[in-house]
Amino acid sequence: MDLDFEDKFRQCIKKISEIGELYAEAKGQSWQAQELKGSILASLIKAQPDLPISKAEIIARASEEYRKFLAETSTTITKELKLKAEYEKWKATFEALRSLSSLEKSTRSQLQ
Repeated sequence: MDLDFEDKFRQCIKKISEIGELYAEAKGQSWQAQELKGSILASLIKAQPDLPISKAEIIARASEEYRKFLAETSTTITKELKLKAEYEKWKATFEALRSLSSLEKSTRSQLQ
């Protein structure tokens, strides 16, 4: 059994790097969107100065703008989590290849 582990290791390392970069970017965007939730809500409440804060908050939370922001935040978080899953998959693939490579090396040394 002569497997070419070097190319597979290189492919895994390349994918871990690529997906890791995308994941880091998506995580930053996700964090930012989640942090902006309070600011967006405050801006919508502030836009209704004639109402008591409790009523203005209810109206703000029901607004189309706030719902759109929440939908965009949801999409951003989903993207982050999908990239995290793919990143973890490539890390697991690398570890599996490492184990197979060690087994192959051990088997070869026992046969010689």
